Amino acid sequence: MFVDAALIPESLSWWLAALAAAVLLPCLRYAEWRAMLQVPLRQHLLFASLLFLVVLWLISVRMFDGLWLHFMGVTTVTLLVGWRFTLLLGALASCVYALLISQPLAAVPAAWLITVLVPASLSRLLVYWLRRRPQSNLFIYLLGAGFGGGALSSLGLAASGLLLLELVGQQAQVTAALENWPMITLVMFPEGFINGMVLSVIVVLNPEAVKTFDSDKYMGEG
Repeated sequence: MFVDAALIPESLSWWLAALAAAVLLPCLRYAEWRAMLQVPLRQHLLFASLLFLVVLWLISVRMFDGLWLHFMGVTTVTLLVGWRFTLLLGALASCVYALLISQPLAAVPAAWLITVLVPASLSRLLVYWLRRRPQSNLFIYLLGAGFGGGALSSLGLAASGLLLLELVGQQAQVTAALENWPMITLVMFPEGFINGMVLSVIVVLNPEAVKTFDSDKYMGEG
């Protein structure tokens, strides 16, 4: 989801930028750069994830003047490269996407917070919760973390997006969205399907590429 910078008050833009910086700077400091540089596969995954996000986001729909909706794919990236790298990649992808749709970078913090931070955090928390479950089955990870994470991310995006629209004074759009709330299911299923499908392919072909996948727990190895 991307909101035109013209709709966001300048004071709110500064607060959102400060919040984004407060999250991104620690990620930049504490991300596992040494481990990433030592494993070429991790480097390839970072570049591939960045390209995946930008291309997927370009498949967007302009709902009304100043609002773009698109699939996220953030769940897949979070499970592949981890939470910190996802936030950093998402920030870079948001900047690239803004330039490609001819939007100023001032709109990036708001888009990053609701399109990257919220979905990535929900996806990571879901993985933690699944790890604590006594059940250990490959489909629990693929359906729970992949499909379920994508669907949960859609709910998080919808809630945070409505809050942002409320803050920027788009009450009419908020009211219309709440009146048609069952339509969120039309977004949850394809988002869950995309993430679940991509994750399933990667886990089957190369499970070691998925940072959050515990083969001992879900596949009974070792």
